Amino acid sequence: MNKGIIIFCWCLGCLMTAGAESHARQSQDRRYDINIKAGTLEEALRQISSITRLSLTYNPNDARQIRIKAMVARQESIQLILGRLLNGTGYTFLVNGPQVLVYKERTHHANPPVVKKTAEPILLTGKVVDEKEQPLEFASVKIRETGSLLTTGSEGVFQLEIPEHLPVIRITVTYVGKRTIEKVIERKEYSRPQLFRMQDLSLSLEGVQVTGVQKALQSNSSIVFDREAIEQSQAFSMADILNNLPGKEIKAPNLHQVQTLTLRTSADAAAGMNNSLGTAFIVDDILLSNNANMQTKSIGKYGRTPISQAGIGSFDVPFTGLDLRDIPVNNIERIEVISGIASAQYGDITNGAVIIDRQAGKNALQLGIGISGYSTQYSLSKGLALGKKLGALNLSANYLKSNQNPTTNLQTYGRMNLGLMWTDHFGKNIKNTVSVDYSFRNDDIRVDPEDNREKKTYIKSRNIRISNRTAFTIHHDYLKRISLSMGYSSGSQESYTQYAFNSDPKPVADKDTTGIYEGYYIPGIYTSIDHIMGKPENFNGNLVINGEVTTGQILHQLSTGANLYISNNGGKGVIVNPDAPRFANQNFQNERPYSFNLMPAIINSGFFLQDNFESTVAGRTLTTNAGLRYDVQNGQGTLQPRLNMGYRLNKAWQLTFGYGLATKAPTMAYRYPGPIYFDLPLLEVYNADPARRVFLVYTEKLLPDNSSLKPMRSSQLEGGVKYNGGWFNSSLFAYYKRNRNGFSTTEQFKTFQLPVYDYKIENDQLVYWQTDSVATKLSAALRYNRVTNGTSSNDIGVEWFINTQQVKSIRTSFSMVTSFSFSDFTNNFQRLKFADADLQSLHNVMYGVYPVTQYKYWSLSSKFNTTTHIPKLGFIVNIATDVFFTRQRKSRNGSQMPLGYADLQSNYYAFGPHSDADPVYLALGAYDTEDADGSDPFYLNFHLQVAKEIRKKIRFSVRAYNIFNLRSRVYNPATDAVRSLREPVSVSGEISFKF
Repeated sequence: MNKGIIIFCWCLGCLMTAGAESHARQSQDRRYDINIKAGTLEEALRQISSITRLSLTYNPNDARQIRIKAMVARQESIQLILGRLLNGTGYTFLVNGPQVLVYKERTHHANPPVVKKTAEPILLTGKVVDEKEQPLEFASVKIRETGSLLTTGSEGVFQLEIPEHLPVIRITVTYVGKRTIEKVIERKEYSRPQLFRMQDLSLSLEGVQVTGVQKALQSNSSIVFDREAIEQSQAFSMADILNNLPGKEIKAPNLHQVQTLTLRTSADAAAGMNNSLGTAFIVDDILLSNNANMQTKSIGKYGRTPISQAGIGSFDVPFTGLDLRDIPVNNIERIEVISGIASAQYGDITNGAVIIDRQAGKNALQLGIGISGYSTQYSLSKGLALGKKLGALNLSANYLKSNQNPTTNLQTYGRMNLGLMWTDHFGKNIKNTVSVDYSFRNDDIRVDPEDNREKKTYIKSRNIRISNRTAFTIHHDYLKRISLSMGYSSGSQESYTQYAFNSDPKPVADKDTTGIYEGYYIPGIYTSIDHIMGKPENFNGNLVINGEVTTGQILHQLSTGANLYISNNGGKGVIVNPDAPRFANQNFQNERPYSFNLMPAIINSGFFLQDNFESTVAGRTLTTNAGLRYDVQNGQGTLQPRLNMGYRLNKAWQLTFGYGLATKAPTMAYRYPGPIYFDLPLLEVYNADPARRVFLVYTEKLLPDNSSLKPMRSSQLEGGVKYNGGWFNSSLFAYYKRNRNGFSTTEQFKTFQLPVYDYKIENDQLVYWQTDSVATKLSAALRYNRVTNGTSSNDIGVEWFINTQQVKSIRTSFSMVTSFSFSDFTNNFQRLKFADADLQSLHNVMYGVYPVTQYKYWSLSSKFNTTTHIPKLGFIVNIATDVFFTRQRKSRNGSQMPLGYADLQSNYYAFGPHSDADPVYLALGAYDTEDADGSDPFYLNFHLQVAKEIRKKIRFSVRAYNIFNLRSRVYNPATDAVRSLREPVSVSGEISFKF
């Protein structure tokens, strides 16, 4: 009942407001009779508002201080009345529909003192309204030249201080669900009130952007996807948006394989994993960290191998960046991808960042339903204005279910996301935003009834993230803004797989200390289980202080601050049942339980200073964004300069330059790998009679110490040229990137000196004893993996963007992105090849030493887009073409032959230049005879999308991938495998409603 009363009152209030607004619009054209008594300006303004029924916005505290004389108006317009009333008071006004803004004009010194400020700043006043002339609270307003950033108040009004010497300013206004306004204001207009009327996003607007656009925001070469481009993408996850980046391939949504992001590289394998790990995702100023992810089996035994199922793969990402499938896009307002030089504000990255902005504010209820293959997605979002004192509340929900094959229903992926964001102003100068987000996902592979191995795998995770952002606007000559953001996330991760065994009895060793003891035997019929449970926790705190100082005619936008990153994992860890091992005695190793909650947290911190300014060089504008960052990661400090520059030759042409150094801290999976256990049988005798059997084993426990592991390090040099010709725009960027200290694993061999035991059966009882002999245990299986900073890579490339405005006669615009990338990868540790028994006995050889692993990759591809847009019909047709000219992978090793060898006494011998006749050299032979090279032929792919909007309320969209069903396959003779380059034709559809 209470809810019904509230809804009734709310509807009644809306009707009354609408009626009052209609009457107020008519009042502007009316003429009034008003008798104003002598008194304060506030009293007079309240009287005018009461008689005219217009909404007057002013500062009541200031208006009370102004005394006015009595005034009589007879049949005068509101403009004339206010003009007479405010004459000589230092105030002026702006009439906008039923809204009237009364504000004070700022006076200036005729001869300002020459100190750090060259002149008194001008106060620019503006108002942001919607298409119905209603004020928009929480609209974001930014001036590029000064770096000023604030949000509008409850009346949609904002005020910004503009240095007088700036000839023009570029102001950007954004609001959730509205088209972004970018406006250039000249100096002569600074003192005039500015009005920004924002339009609802709709296909009926001219110039709708359906792809990402290259813009110089936080980096010279940033690529931005606005809300319209996001809506047009029909994205089921973040992966579908980022497939539009240079060098990527547009594909139908694939929700049954892990999707990660790499930037500016053609490399795969270890280099690709490190690139992805060093690419950050930042949502509303908070870093989404993967540092606490420890969902991996023993690195010492398996290397970097999460739980997986044969033939399908793994769904955990402890060694890469985030899985893009888990990030929905329905509540995202803008995405900025930084693949060049990031601002010094951003730390714990090496290869770029994806900046995600979500805005709180009033917007329509939006419901979306999408279908692609056997995947279905439902999304819901709504922004509520809670009132002048309660701010705005944004709610969002997303649910997705995907079935790999509905006829068997064996493999599914599910995802659910809920979000709440509350924004409010506390006074005029404090804005606060609280966000709460919940997410759940489940990769599930059920047991196939026809599979006698009863294989089953699931990967589940739940996460709740709470963040708070507070911005203090300070009206001071030098200090302008203080921002404090904090985010905490806590989750649970569970990885599980099982496999049924039907084999002979197996010996088991289960002690977790070094020593000799008796193990035991288990039956060979059991169901093995790999099970890992993690509870990752992450905290990120950021403090940013913004100010400005003028030296001569140069305005310096200064920012300084600090970042804190804490990661911890309190999970049960690796859960092992020694009576049901998955890979018993593999490489003489077995796993033991390993609790994550015993590991200390990882704490990293950073400090930065940034200076953004414009200067004049040779009569032309030079824009400089220079920063310096200092990070402390894993106890090691790194100084990181960052620089982005732009030199404008004229109105159309600009040159850019950038250089930056960045680092990425080791994650908990690398920092705290589990202990390594070697279980070496000394006496292994099995008999059905327990009294006649024994498993005597020596266990050696190794504790990896990665305390000296270095952060990954990346440096990048970038140059570019931009052309803005109005109808035709183009950007060309070239880059060179060096990645060092990449994380990897390397194999180590180990030998053991073990006592020899003998036994006999005496009185139906097995009796054993230690002999006087000692045996050397030496085998290719006695190896383990350790984490190192062992990889390095170089990336060189070119990115070329072309965009045109619409050709009016055919209502079509064109765009093109071409990307060339060359990458080389080196694993800096030499490879080892264990000698067989003959080599050991004949030549006393333990292992051969081979050249390091080196590969080179290169690719050349283009994306072509044509967009036909008819605004009057709310209709768009987009044709996207991916063209892949070449993709190559070649080994850089000139020879696979050995460099030397180690004997059984661990002495090393190098082969000379004339070793072809050396019997050891010939016996060791090549390291790997398989052809590691690979290449893809030229191929292209076509995709078609059609979208129709009805009355700005309903939108239909259909996209066909590989519309001509072109098929290409590549055969690899080394592996005797066939790989498809293009998937079959696939169709997806989406319908959305706005209420």
